[in-house]
Amino acid sequence: MKKHETTPVSIVGNHVKLTCKEAFTSGQLVNLVYTDKLGDGAVRMKKPGEALFLTPVFTTDRPFNDMVASWNTETPAGTWAEVFGRVYLPEYDGWTDRDGNTYDGWTDWITWGQWSTHIARNCPECQDTHPRKDSEETNGWAFAYSKPGYGDSSLNVRGDYTASAFQLKVVLHAAEDCQALPALRLLAATWKNTNDPDWQNYCTYPEEPVECAPSVLLDTPAISQKARDPDYGGVICSATCATMLMNGLGADLLPEDVTLLGVDYGFGGNGNWSFTCATAGAYGYEAYVSYSSFAAIRQELSRGYAVCLSVKYSNKPDDDQPYLENAPQRVAGHLITIVGYYFNQELGEYVYCSNDPATKTDAEVAHREYRESQLDKCWYRRAAYFIHEKEAGAGLYVRDYVTATLMPVKERPGLWALTTEDSLLRIPQDFQENKRKVHGQHGTICYYADDEITAIPNTCKRVTANHAFRYTGITVTEEGYLSFENDDMSKLLAQGKTVKLLVLDNCDTVYTAVATAHDVFDPADLVTPEEEARQEKIRLLAKTGAIVAGTAAAVAALAGVVKFLSKKKK
Repeated sequence: MKKHETTPVSIVGNHVKLTCKEAFTSGQLVNLVYTDKLGDGAVRMKKPGEALFLTPVFTTDRPFNDMVASWNTETPAGTWAEVFGRVYLPEYDGWTDRDGNTYDGWTDWITWGQWSTHIARNCPECQDTHPRKDSEETNGWAFAYSKPGYGDSSLNVRGDYTASAFQLKVVLHAAEDCQALPALRLLAATWKNTNDPDWQNYCTYPEEPVECAPSVLLDTPAISQKARDPDYGGVICSATCATMLMNGLGADLLPEDVTLLGVDYGFGGNGNWSFTCATAGAYGYEAYVSYSSFAAIRQELSRGYAVCLSVKYSNKPDDDQPYLENAPQRVAGHLITIVGYYFNQELGEYVYCSNDPATKTDAEVAHREYRESQLDKCWYRRAAYFIHEKEAGAGLYVRDYVTATLMPVKERPGLWALTTEDSLLRIPQDFQENKRKVHGQHGTICYYADDEITAIPNTCKRVTANHAFRYTGITVTEEGYLSFENDDMSKLLAQGKTVKLLVLDNCDTVYTAVATAHDVFDPADLVTPEEEARQEKIRLLAKTGAIVAGTAAAVAALAGVVKFLSKKKK
C-alpha cells in the first residue's frame, strides 16, 4: 500500500473530527485565518472571494466503503460552503486500464453540494469518472448523492472494493457585498465497511468516554411531526428530531423553522443527514453524523445528550419491515430521538426510551420503550446524529428573527396587516405554495393562542412548539394582507387571548407577531414611492463595514416591504 503523510489529528475508531487549532492548522489554509473567538476554534475567510481548507490525508485502521461528511459553518447571506471528499482505493493504485491509462488509486473529488441556510441547497448526483476494473460501466469508482427516497448522501465505493484513506476539503465562497465573512467551525467524517459482515462491531464512540449511568431519562421536549404544518409534517422526522435535541439544549425552535432551512432541494426533503447536522450547526450547535453503536448511544445519554437514530420499522410482526414493539406505525425510512435507557432484568436487555415524532400528538411522542434486540434490526445503517451545546459566538447568521405586530386594516373588515416598527410587510399571495420546492418568498404561516397548549408527559421540557398551532384557513390577499377563516383571529382576541402569528420564510426571516385589535393599520399612511426611494438612499449611505448580523438578509427578504408613517388608534 502507498504510504501517506501522517497528521497530528487523531482518528478515533471510525471517526475523525476537526474543531480546534491543532486540527485546522494541520491542513492547508488558503484565504483563511484561524480564530479562537468562535466555539472551540474556527477558520474564517480573510477577504471576499473564495477560500480553501484542505485536510491532510487520513489513513484508516480498517478498510471502508461508505463515508459521511459533516460540517458546521457560519455562512451569512451572500456566502456558502461546499464540502468535497476523495478516497484512496489500493486495488486501483498502479492499475492500467484498457486504454493504457495508469491510476494512483485516488478517486475524483466528490461534492456534497453547496451549503448555506440562505441558498437553494442541493446535494447533486456526483460520481467519480474513472473506468472500473469490474464493469464496462463508466460510472466510476465511487459516488455520493442525495438518493431520492433516502437522502442520506454518503460517499460510497462501488463494487467489492474498499478504501484505506481519504481526504476532505471545504471551499468557502463570499460575494463582494456580503454582510459578513463565512467561517468553518467543524469538519468531521465517519465511515464503515459493509463488505465486512461484522462491520457493526467496529462502530466506536468519538468523544471522551465516561462511566455509563445505570439508567438515564432526559427531559428532552416531545414534539410530534404530524401536528406540524400539514403540507409537510408527515415527512419531517429528521428536522423534528434535530429540533427536539436543540430545544433540549436550550433553544426554543419550531420544527418548521429547522425544516425550511435544511431542505435539500435536490432530494426534495429533509432526509439528508449531512444537511440536517449542518442546519443544527448553523444555529450554533456542534452537530455531526456518526456511524455508531448502542454502547456509544449510552455514552452520549450518560453525558446528557439525546441522540437521533435513522430507522426502519413496523408495528406489525408480519410486515416486511423489522418489527418494533410500541412503534406508532410502519415506516420505510424515519428518524427517532433516544432520550434514555435502562436495563430490564426480566427481559435481560437494555430498553431505550424514545421520543418518536411519528405520532398524531405531542403526548404520544414520549416515552416509547424500544427493546435493544428489536431496535438493533431497525437501526438503519447505524446512522446517528450527535448534537452538543451551542458554541460561543456561533449561530449569528442562521436567519433573521423579527418582532412584528398584526393589526386590523382600517375600513377593511376581516383583513389584517403584518407590520414592524415602521414597515408594512406585503406577503406574496403565493407565499404558502411550494413551501419546500421554490426557494425564497415561500414558507409557512401559522398562529396560536398562548393558553392553548398541548398535553406532554411531565418528564418532558415544555417549549413553544407544544402549542395548538393553526395552519389552515389563512388567506393572503392580492395586497399582501391576511384574512382568517370564520374570522378566527377576531374571535380569539375577543376572548381575551394573547395570539401570536408566525411567518416563516424558507430563506431568511421569521416574523413573530403579537395580534392586537386596539391598533389599526391605515393604508392612507403609506409613504409615497418617491419618499421610500429617498429613505432607501439614506439607509444605503448610513451603512458601514460593520453591519449588524442579519441586517442585509432582512433587506433582501423585505423586498415586499412598504414604509408607513404612523399607527392610528381606533
